[in-house]
Amino acid sequence: MQRIIIGTAGHVDHGKSTLVKAFTGIDPDRLPEEKQREMTTDLGFVFMPINETEEIAIIDVPGHERFLRTMIAGANSIRMVLFVVSADEGIMPQTIEHLDVLQLLGIERGIIVITKIDKVDEEYLSLIIEEIKRMTKGSFLEKAKIYTVSSTTNQGIEELSKGIKILCSQIEPLPDNGIFRCPIDRIFTIKGFGTVVCGTIISGRIKNTESVEILPIQKKSRIRNLQVHNQSVLEVFAGQRAAFNLMDVSVSEIERGYELSIPDYLKPTQILNANLSLLPNTQRPLDNNERIRLHKGTCEVMARVTTLEKDKIEPGARGYVQLRVEKPIVAEFNERFILRFYSPMRVIGGGRFLEAYAQKGRRFDKERCAYLKMIEGAKEKELIEVTIQYSSTQTIDERELMRRVNIPIKTINRYLLDLQKQNVLIKLDDNSFVHQNSFETLKKGCLDTLKSYFDKNPLKFTMGIGDLSKVLKISNTCLLQKVLEELSKEQKVELRREGVRPTGLGAKLSPDAQRLKERLEQFTINKGYRKFSLKEVLNSFSEEDEKRIRELFKYLLSSGILCEIREGFYLHYNILEQAKKKLIEFLKTKGSVRAVEFKVLLGISRDDARDLLDYFFRKGITVRTEGTHRLVKKENG
Repeated sequence: MQRIIIGTAGHVDHGKSTLVKAFTGIDPDRLPEEKQREMTTDLGFVFMPINETEEIAIIDVPGHERFLRTMIAGANSIRMVLFVVSADEGIMPQTIEHLDVLQLLGIERGIIVITKIDKVDEEYLSLIIEEIKRMTKGSFLEKAKIYTVSSTTNQGIEELSKGIKILCSQIEPLPDNGIFRCPIDRIFTIKGFGTVVCGTIISGRIKNTESVEILPIQKKSRIRNLQVHNQSVLEVFAGQRAAFNLMDVSVSEIERGYELSIPDYLKPTQILNANLSLLPNTQRPLDNNERIRLHKGTCEVMARVTTLEKDKIEPGARGYVQLRVEKPIVAEFNERFILRFYSPMRVIGGGRFLEAYAQKGRRFDKERCAYLKMIEGAKEKELIEVTIQYSSTQTIDERELMRRVNIPIKTINRYLLDLQKQNVLIKLDDNSFVHQNSFETLKKGCLDTLKSYFDKNPLKFTMGIGDLSKVLKISNTCLLQKVLEELSKEQKVELRREGVRPTGLGAKLSPDAQRLKERLEQFTINKGYRKFSLKEVLNSFSEEDEKRIRELFKYLLSSGILCEIREGFYLHYNILEQAKKKLIEFLKTKGSVRAVEFKVLLGISRDDARDLLDYFFRKGITVRTEGTHRLVKKENG
């Protein structure tokens, strides 16, 4: 079963397509235009068996500078390269540029093929070989075997074919335990079947009839049929070239550069943080805010580069950058990309995405650059911990974590469990996670916020949970609840129905406010068992500032000095406790009480007596039966 993709690379007209045809017997040039012009303009694909059960796919890429974007799209998926140099021309501009692209994409294996040897003599050929060795020194092709061939006479072709098969047998298959992703490089329609897209699967596996999502347009579809090398199959996996017959999708909706993945995994993004290395042979520095061409997978998109550490990045140097793309793309952590100048369109460098879902950042942000440095070289467990600790959202669930760090879910869950056991992470009720350090910082921030709030608002008894959440910028209610629960257990805050306050906090009233508060409280005590309203209080203190009276009244209510016995009507707490004591004593003696009896007992109106009895009933002190009130059993002993 084929799982190795080989790509060709080299300058235009150096014989790449003819070479592929020579050792496979298949012409990769499929377009009439290519055959007429004798020049590859699009990606060509052929297959070649390497043993009885396995075959390889060969991607033939164009060499002309005008089709470099197509070459990059094809090179993104290859595991091994046939690096082609013509004996009669030697190293040319696109020879060097293609080598740069392969280096930037992290290709590790290759074979150097010198074509058209029938056009030169031995002496000239030896000069070309030496020239190639100088060019590839320090690159992944430095120790690559060099084959000399003629596709016209078939000289060296059989030896090359054997060498390809040997090298392919040494390449480990791509792991297929990741999330399914397949960048699209071909789109067409088949009468009676509909839209077909093709590409090389870069991770994971998927089965026929399963659902997929087309990104970045976020269109859901289902696979009607799967093919590998024109054969229908039940499943495809990483390393294979596959064709997907999609349902309910038109050709006009899809472009090269889109990709397939599982539904609701990847999200479109337009701001990405990355590391970037410029090629030493780049003709000039990359300036901040420069407009460039970004190549990722099979897509090309225009972007602006923000240099995060320096004013500019010099040729041969590296740095952290923020890429703000003009159209949405999808990407994963550690995924490679290539940059070209907007004009002239030359490859200048490349790197890896470190934050695919970044927020718009500012230049010379040392903290952000330090974070990027941490995750750039982190191992899986450390990467998970650091990503959670420095998350702008404070909490992350396992699916969001998988999206950010590009690690299989089973591996993530194993590390999450380890980090919980080590008390590094805290799991919340919504199954999201927060780092212990972040949690402690939030606890301190909560206490500081409460102190500041009550310093500025001495008449407030509690701070509303919603207000606290806004100040702390905590959007996850489970996180704030956990923070307050821990502070309550530590007896640092008091949780009340109307909000939260620091434990033991006393009012910090000015002498004038304290005197007014005492007058107001005395007024409510003097009302005795007769309920009163805020309006009555305001009328009695009409000479005072109304806003001030309202604040003091609310303070007395929040602190429990006043109690609401009926909506909009109140009694002083001490008076209410006296009424409760008299009620219980009466009931223990008489067994039951009616409103008219309670009225006489307290010396109040029947309406006030009824409201008080209803209040004690709601509080669970009495039970009510046919207009009479009795003590509940727990009060009755």
